[in-house]
Amino acid sequence: MAVACGQQATTSRPLTPAASPSPAASSAALSLDAEVGAVIMAGFQGPLTDAVLADWRQRRFGGLLVVNLNANATSSVEMSDLISRVRTAQGRRLLAATDQEGGQICLALAEVPCLKMPVDGAGSTRMAAALRAVGFDLDLGPVADVCPGPASYMWGRCYGTDPAAVSLAVGAAVDGIHAGHELAAAKHFPGHGSANGNSHEELPAVAADLATLQARDWPPFKAAVAHGVDFVMLGHLSVPALDSRGPSSLSPVTVQRLRQDVGFQGPIISDDLEMKAVTDSVPTPEAAINFLLNGGDLVMIAHNLGVADAVFDAIKAAVLSGRLPRQRLDQAVAALDALKTA
Repeated sequence: MAVACGQQATTSRPLTPAASPSPAASSAALSLDAEVGAVIMAGFQGPLTDAVLADWRQRRFGGLLVVNLNANATSSVEMSDLISRVRTAQGRRLLAATDQEGGQICLALAEVPCLKMPVDGAGSTRMAAALRAVGFDLDLGPVADVCPGPASYMWGRCYGTDPAAVSLAVGAAVDGIHAGHELAAAKHFPGHGSANGNSHEELPAVAADLATLQARDWPPFKAAVAHGVDFVMLGHLSVPALDSRGPSSLSPVTVQRLRQDVGFQGPIISDDLEMKAVTDSVPTPEAAINFLLNGGDLVMIAHNLGVADAVFDAIKAAVLSGRLPRQRLDQAVAALDALKTA
């Protein structure tokens, strides 16, 4: 379902950080340590070890990210066991997540089908149901970026060049993921399709003006919202039309535009904060604090548990010092707790 872009860009309303509009009551009884852990999604390299489990028991990270590069398991049985053991060690709610887009980006397990892009709604259901059978809760898709053509870095991952067609495909993908009993995350707002590079290696630039972002890049995200998408992921991009001061993922303007212009009111997840698009200018722990301060809800540390530990310590210190209000942390945890999985 495509949704027409609004014209909020012409308003004189000031752009200030917009927190997740969820009640904080569900997090009221949690300790500070439990809340800090809840807003971190961590990945680790290699098989699950006693040391990893001990770390998880101590910090209780709210999300587990599995990506092929980390080589955590080689079969569905191993993966299911890994997720179950981490979930037990976490002791609270754990969101186990992976990237299952189809095409180039799929979990390397034989039992999980990797369908060719563009994946339709039925195909999205097949892939999501297979993830669910392994033990995953969250499929980090669909890609809602609009690609200008084959020269785009995202070509092969995006659903096409036409905003209306991409919007229809994204809506169907969200419905399909939900039908497979997985949560869905539309990515990479404010739109990676026209960016001139790879966020893993550099901070890519998006040269579009605000009117172009609204007309070309944001309709698929509006469609995802209309279909009940659970998360929106922020991409690490330089978007001067929104904020010229650094990665768009660390700007309060990006969050405000997502809330105000696109209408998304659910939890916001970062892309991996270990990417060079971020770390070339901001250390990962500092980036995590900024992301939360600006209204983000779940910080992603994809590969290194030691970095996730440092992020945990930095967020806790920021709360204790008063830099990061405890209420902001409460809001993020409540937004995550409000998610419902089948």
